[in-house]
Amino acid sequence: MLRVALLALTIGHSVQDRPLVVHRVGPSDAARRVLVVGSIHGNERAGIAVTRALRAVTPPPGVQLLLIDRANPDGAAADTRGNAHGVDLNRNFPWRWRHLGGVYYAGPRPASEPETRALRRFVLRERPDVSIWFHQHLNFVILDRGADQRLILRYARVARMRAGHYPQVPGGAPRWENHVLPGASAFAVELSAGALPAWRVRANVRAVLSAARAGQTSLRSLRSHAATTNASVQAARTAAPSPGASRSSTGRSASPSPALPGR
Repeated sequence: MLRVALLALTIGHSVQDRPLVVHRVGPSDAARRVLVVGSIHGNERAGIAVTRALRAVTPPPGVQLLLIDRANPDGAAADTRGNAHGVDLNRNFPWRWRHLGGVYYAGPRPASEPETRALRRFVLRERPDVSIWFHQHLNFVILDRGADQRLILRYARVARMRAGHYPQVPGGAPRWENHVLPGASAFAVELSAGALPAWRVRANVRAVLSAARAGQTSLRSLRSHAATTNASVQAARTAAPSPGASRSSTGRSASPSPALPGR
């Protein structure tokens, strides 16, 4: 198999001065870019196994993978959801932000945290066509509003996961991306609790590459039908009842562990 370029770059630093590192896999002149974030909550790190495995793959032609293992390195080091300020970074992005306290503390203002600002700068510079943000522990792929629903359903099918709706997250990273990059697709993948077994890692690697391939070959066509598809999916699927339980595209509920608040 042909080896592809692998380049690691620091895009910013955390509150405690830990680097936020992106690994680029694929040609620098690729027409399409796919961002994959292994962990934004420090105590939800299963997705890092997927981003690490993706470093060894050959992307589809014309695609560069942008892989971030830890978007919240301080939280990962401390095994906490929030960063060193206690801020939930997935509530800190500057779109539909609002004051939240407790485990979902959104920070004193939008983009108050250095990690959020570094990620925002990077996304606006690279403008990824597809972005995948890993979380735990609800065990389904979220049909994020504003993203291409057929692309998300394709990911879920290849990953052998369910797909379903979840309440819109104020200040959430995918929600912000779908606002500032119209025509691109950002969505969250909620993995199961605990470490991923090897077959789950492989399944999600295949799903990432499938989404990248779809973007490279047919995303333009998919986008032309996005409004119709989104409306039909909204009508066909039942929204998740609350953050305490998810509703899948198959109609089955999955009750999360109370120790992990999920997305």
